[in-house]
Amino acid sequence: MNKDRIFIKMALQPVPIVLAIAWGLSHFISYPTLAQATRNTQRRPAQTLPPPPQTPPPNQRKPGGGLDASKSACKDTSKPLTALIPVQNPVLATSEHPTFLFYVPYRSDEVEVGEFSLLVWPDEKKRIYKTSFTLPQTPGIVSITLPSSPEYALVENQYYHWYVKLYCKGNTSNKPDLDLNGWVQRVALTPERERQIKDATPEVWYDALANLANRLSTSPQDATLRSKWVNLLKSIGSEDLAQEPFVGSVMPRER
Repeated sequence: MNKDRIFIKMALQPVPIVLAIAWGLSHFISYPTLAQATRNTQRRPAQTLPPPPQTPPPNQRKPGGGLDASKSACKDTSKPLTALIPVQNPVLATSEHPTFLFYVPYRSDEVEVGEFSLLVWPDEKKRIYKTSFTLPQTPGIVSITLPSSPEYALVENQYYHWYVKLYCKGNTSNKPDLDLNGWVQRVALTPERERQIKDATPEVWYDALANLANRLSTSPQDATLRSKWVNLLKSIGSEDLAQEPFVGSVMPRER
């Protein structure tokens, strides 16, 4: 009887041992697969994230930089040459061919020639537009508009860097007497931006300023338009130019 019990007990013992061996074998067999997966993951190149969007540095609204004012052939004026834009970027436009406005305190017979150029930023290896120009006869607010040809059209979401240089009468070098530079970024026209342009608020600066300037040139006695003009220039600290006359666009010429 005792022998039968021992036999039965021994017959029952291998069951958990077999299970343990089976589990161990399955673990052993699966290990290389996991290891291989780990090696494959390690070999996979790391995902490269796109660089963060760049924002240009502040706009140079008034002459400065490396130019020596003591060597300038331009006469001193009570108000300096000024680009009518905010200092901080981005400064937006929805137009493919935007208009740029400047206050120029010189007559046409005081400046030999001016230059305007526009390059794709940030590498600036591609020039979109370059022109030499003469100024209107009297001092005031002048405009420069990109030609309407397709090759001069701005691309949405792209930054462009513009430069303005003036060579005054009596300049004997090939260096400009005065220069300004700034940026423009073209964005899509949306209903909200269309409203902002019509209301002459600063969000879409280039379009709002040019649109308001055109309307005010046509209706100079319109008090509402004049108030909006003053407020827009005040937002960039140029309220002292709010009463300056609109004297028209520059006249392209070959230097």
